[in-house]
Amino acid sequence: MESKESIMEDKVNSLQRCLDSIYKVIRTANDTLCAISKPSVCSEVLLSPQGIAYISGITEVYRVAKRVEGGMKSLSISTETLQKSLRDIEIIWNNVQAFMSFNPSVLRMMPAESTLDCSALTALENAQNEICGVCLLRTLNKPNDFSDTEHSVLHNGCHYHASCANFWLNCVDSNLPGLIAPKQNSEDLNLEELSVLGQNCLDTNPKDFTLPIIQ
Repeated sequence: MESKESIMEDKVNSLQRCLDSIYKVIRTANDTLCAISKPSVCSEVLLSPQGIAYISGITEVYRVAKRVEGGMKSLSISTETLQKSLRDIEIIWNNVQAFMSFNPSVLRMMPAESTLDCSALTALENAQNEICGVCLLRTLNKPNDFSDTEHSVLHNGCHYHASCANFWLNCVDSNLPGLIAPKQNSEDLNLEELSVLGQNCLDTNPKDFTLPIIQ
């Protein structure tokens, strides 16, 4: 049986891997947008179907980061490296948002900051719900709480937000982390179903994004 110290180390390592990958994805988005020299071209790119899908995917990646931050706070997990990663993600995300200001229509499509903030969740509230194996935040809402309507999925006895699982499988590792002790007699999830349950979460991979040709 693993010691508490070993379990905590596994959690910290998985959280760090997740945050490192989130930073890389958002940094790629920032570099891609920085390559557009003219504001008018940037606006046209962002309003294209491909651009809208791309920004939607990047937003969901940032949402995973905010969930990780909330999970860390609710479980009192903190290291200097984790905190630095969170700060770096905020800085690069703010840079991406600056590009959105080129077009108010694009900016209005972005979710309100209040819907992304998971820091208010207490450890008690978190413990009373099924915990996501990626972000360590609850996957089920409190009664009458409709702030997060995303599907949760179950694999090897561990629950996951669909977008958290999709992000991990696409950008971190081909095996989902099992940071929460498995429950017996839990149903197994066919991993192929994740692309269906989370189909709006991370359909557009940054490396597959190419700028539309503007005449």
